[in-house]
Amino acid sequence: MNPAGANLSMEPPLDHIELLARVRFSLDHAMRLSPGAEKSRAEFMANEITRTRREFVRVTPRLMPSVHRAVAQAASKLMLAHEPEVYVESDPTPNASAIMHEDQYVIRLHSGLVTLLAPEELASIVGHEIGHATLRHSFDIPRDEAQETFFHELRRAQEVSADRAGLLSVEDPIFALRAELKVACGLGAPYISADMDEFIAHISAAREDHDAPWEAETTHPHLSLRFWAQQRFIESDVFRALRGESGGTPLDTIEKEIEERFLGAGSSAAFRATADHVHEALAWLGVMIVAEDSEVTEDERSVLVEFVGKIWADDATVYARRHGLEAVERRAVETLAPLRFSNQRSRMRIEKAVIEFGMRTQKQDRATAMIQLIAQAIAP
Repeated sequence: MNPAGANLSMEPPLDHIELLARVRFSLDHAMRLSPGAEKSRAEFMANEITRTRREFVRVTPRLMPSVHRAVAQAASKLMLAHEPEVYVESDPTPNASAIMHEDQYVIRLHSGLVTLLAPEELASIVGHEIGHATLRHSFDIPRDEAQETFFHELRRAQEVSADRAGLLSVEDPIFALRAELKVACGLGAPYISADMDEFIAHISAAREDHDAPWEAETTHPHLSLRFWAQQRFIESDVFRALRGESGGTPLDTIEKEIEERFLGAGSSAAFRATADHVHEALAWLGVMIVAEDSEVTEDERSVLVEFVGKIWADDATVYARRHGLEAVERRAVETLAPLRFSNQRSRMRIEKAVIEFGMRTQKQDRATAMIQLIAQAIAP
């Protein structure tokens, strides 16, 4: 369930990186960049830090004491080795962003956000943005429509991880929930009271809202789903242990529940794209396994039909006969490439099916070669 292989034991975290690895949402997988993309990213981040320092006002203990206290609190609770540089820019939109270059964090807060939130609430937003930066969120750019569909779904999963960092940045998780409510409606004091019991009860009861589909290009889950996912995380054993408390529901159990609702809501476009790419990729890979010797036995064809259906089995086999296995491999790679933006579960489904297919057709060596092809196809 934990794609980063993080230690989810109850032992105290060793540092900031391990802390966030423990709470990373299971559908939020780390993105690997090509050397060229890494270089471009580093240049972009360095330029943005220079621009931020030049154009915006830096938060200091004497100039903006309450804002600085919020920053210091978030940095301390998230175990950052160095306090981040924080700047305020004149913008009424309640928003924030973070940049990380080498070991330096630079956070930008819009003035509209600072005036909207109390300092204890602002700490959760600072922590949220630190989470985005540390977990290297949204650094890659999709190249086509299929990749873009998966990319937006990944970005929604990234918000769940960053929300957890925000929860860990405050003394009481209610501050993080109240900050999210204020940002969502744009109202602060005196319009939003400190008592949020009614809103929490309403959002908890609105189960149908959690499963409402979102638009394919939206980058954030619905408020009701995000709020509910945070509430469930607060009830987990890992969250409680990180706060020095005992008890709680196993995080693995909660992750499965959040995954189910996250994927069940989703966008129909992402659901269809995942199903289409997984199915087509299996068809091409299956043909490459059984057709290497140019002979497809009835038993092999029967297994192929079982895995991908008669129409795909027939079409892929005919394509291989007409164009050769090199052409089939190109089609397989084209189909697999966008899946590097999809969740790890989709890629694991393909790998598991390929391994089983190889065993069923007694061509495990070919299946192993296909696993390597999958890894190459989804590499940056």
